[in-house]
Amino acid sequence: MTSTPRAFSIMTGRRMLWAVSAACLLWALVSWLSNGNLDSYHDMLENYVWAQPLQWGTHKHPPFFAWVVGLWFMVFPQTDGFYRLLSYANVGVGIWGVYVLGRRLGMARLAPLGAALLLWTFPYTTLAGKFNANSQLLSLWPWAAALLIASWQEKGVRGFFYSLGLGLVAAACMLSKYYSGVFLAGFLLPIFLSSVGRRWLRTPRPYVALISFGLFLLPHLLWMAHHDWATLGYAMEQGDGHVVWSYIGRFILSPIFYWLPAWLAVCLLYGLVHARQSGLSRLRCCMGFLRRSWGWQGPDDPLFWLAFAPWALTLVFGITGVVELSTPWSIPIGYAFVLLWLRNLHLQAPEATDAVLAALTRAWWPSLVLVLALSPVAAWIKASDSRADYYRPASEAAHAIVQSFNQRHPEQPLQWVGGDWAENAMLAFYAQPRLRTVPGLPDGGRASVLAPLDWRHQAGLLLCPRGPVGEAPGVTPQSAECEAQAREWLAHRGQPPEPHVLTLKRQGWRFPLARNYAYAVFDVMPDANR
Repeated sequence: MTSTPRAFSIMTGRRMLWAVSAACLLWALVSWLSNGNLDSYHDMLENYVWAQPLQWGTHKHPPFFAWVVGLWFMVFPQTDGFYRLLSYANVGVGIWGVYVLGRRLGMARLAPLGAALLLWTFPYTTLAGKFNANSQLLSLWPWAAALLIASWQEKGVRGFFYSLGLGLVAAACMLSKYYSGVFLAGFLLPIFLSSVGRRWLRTPRPYVALISFGLFLLPHLLWMAHHDWATLGYAMEQGDGHVVWSYIGRFILSPIFYWLPAWLAVCLLYGLVHARQSGLSRLRCCMGFLRRSWGWQGPDDPLFWLAFAPWALTLVFGITGVVELSTPWSIPIGYAFVLLWLRNLHLQAPEATDAVLAALTRAWWPSLVLVLALSPVAAWIKASDSRADYYRPASEAAHAIVQSFNQRHPEQPLQWVGGDWAENAMLAFYAQPRLRTVPGLPDGGRASVLAPLDWRHQAGLLLCPRGPVGEAPGVTPQSAECEAQAREWLAHRGQPPEPHVLTLKRQGWRFPLARNYAYAVFDVMPDANR
């Protein structure tokens, strides 16, 4: 007779809360230690300056994730470490939403690990350290799905407020990335194909959700109408009807590769335990469970549709050329994958479930020790490569640029910075909070989309990073276009077109190699001072 694991050896909801919190703190530390800067595309700096001030749109993306960043840094210091903490706090909020979804679907015993094991996948660990529109969806999509099920199940006043919450969170999804429209469209499958979903449509609750969704989106729509639909225009530029089949292929396989560690852990453990209990071949059981983990339980299966629809509908949009798929679009799609695997394999081999859950629980803390042990290795590998973005002195350069400007113009406080977007945002994040940051030139089209800036009567600068340089930091291919545009614009305005060039390098125990980076700074004085 096979012994049953004791109840306390299986992760519960309360234990999951502590385990996930510890893991998120660890991943924030690991992400900070193994990265010399926030990210090479400057998305995280971009988020910050879009929140200076808070408004209902930007020239690229809808604003919700920028609001989150702005509100976070109203409380916490503006450092890389606390930004990484925000990234993984976002992960923790999403995992808690998956746990709630699992309980709402009647999976109380499976839900804690169905949520926690997302921290054995790449979108919730290594990829989540970069906080942007894609990673913001890690926290929002699970809660939207959980609130949909709650709106189905609850009646009366509770049903009204859950439906109101569904509308608000669905709007927050759209205000993070318009790609969420694909996710929300996927709700139609469980709504129309499941009996409880169809009954829900005959109540007032879906219409409460729809009205609150529309009302919360309305200010953003009005903002876009006032700014020539700039945000929507940028989104439409992401698809030109051209299909890149290599991107399609990578996206098709992303549910396997992005979620591979957790998928293998769940399926192989079920296969091995079931083989031991039944006397069947281990290989046969494991291979069979790898396949059955993705199965459905018929049309009336909300969990399958919630797990499958984001991937499938996104793939349809990519194949038809509506959008040009890229693998980062896979980041938020798998929030319900682990719940689906556990549910399906529990139905296949219920006698193995207790042993599998106990084994996964026992492996949790050793997995975190492994992550902690490997983090110095990852940091050393990056620190050993002098070509990497790891050595870009963003914080040091920001302080040096602001300090040198103040020394040159002690009577003129620095009010704004333009130039190379969004690397120019480092001045506001590291050196001078709430410094207004604009893309390119202050009178350009993209800058006009942001909140009004009285740049003609305020001192500012145009920043053109030259990147890594040798001993003689001249104009580089990276900065050539930015510098030529700055020179022409300043000459047209009758101001000195020559830049001040600063050269810096990073120092300290995390930066053993010497690598110089140069920055061309063009001062822009107010009209009255010309």
